[in-house]
Amino acid sequence: MNNVQYEELCRHFIARNFGLSVKDVKSITIPNPRRPGLPKYKHQIDLYWETGNEISLYLNIANAKWRSSDKVDQGEVLLLYQVRQEVDAHKAFMISSVGFTAGAIAVAKHHGIALHAVTPAFNVSTIPDRNRTAIRARLGSMANSSEQPIFAHRIENRGLDITGTSAVASPRSPVAPHVLPHTTTVRQAETRVAVPRIENAGIPASRFKQGGPERRG
Repeated sequence: MNNVQYEELCRHFIARNFGLSVKDVKSITIPNPRRPGLPKYKHQIDLYWETGNEISLYLNIANAKWRSSDKVDQGEVLLLYQVRQEVDAHKAFMISSVGFTAGAIAVAKHHGIALHAVTPAFNVSTIPDRNRTAIRARLGSMANSSEQPIFAHRIENRGLDITGTSAVASPRSPVAPHVLPHTTTVRQAETRVAVPRIENAGIPASRFKQGGPERRG
C-alpha cells in the first residue's frame, strides 16, 4: 500500500465512523494567518471534516501516516498539535498503519490528540495505485459488499468518541485556572496566608478559519 491508497482508506474510516459521505472528508490547504513583514505559508491537511448540530459547528483534522515499520514518534504528534493550534481546529487525529511510540502516546494524552492504528483488511493489490477517484470507488464497492469493515482498527488514545453518527468533536473550552483556597494558620499570633497557585491556564479556541482548494494527489 502506498501513501495515496492509505490516505483514501483513512478517509473511508473517518466517513464510516462519523456517518459522513467520503466527499465530506476533504483534503485541503489552509493559509496560516499572516503577520506583518513575514512571508505567507500554508498548512496541508490530509483529512478535514466538520461535525456539529443545530447550534454549533466543530472542525476536525487528521494526519494519515502510512508506514511499513517505523511507528509515529513524539515529534510528529507535537507537530500535529501545533497545526491544530494554528488552524483553530477543535480536534486532531493521528492515524498510523503501524502504531505509536510511548513518547507519541504521552504527548497525545497531554494535548488531547486522538491516536488510531488503521490497517487494510483486504488484498491491497485489488485497488488502483494512484487514481484517487478510482481508489474511492473501489473501497466503496468493497465496503458495500462486505458485512465487516474493510479495515482493522485499534485505538491507542481515544481523545474523542467516534463510535457512531452521534459522535461529534468536543470543542476546546477554556481550562479554568486551578486556585488553591486561601487558608489562614495561626501560630503565636502570626498569620500566614497561602499564596494562590495557578496551573494549566487555558486558551480559549477562536473561530476556525476555512480555506484552500483540495490539495495534491
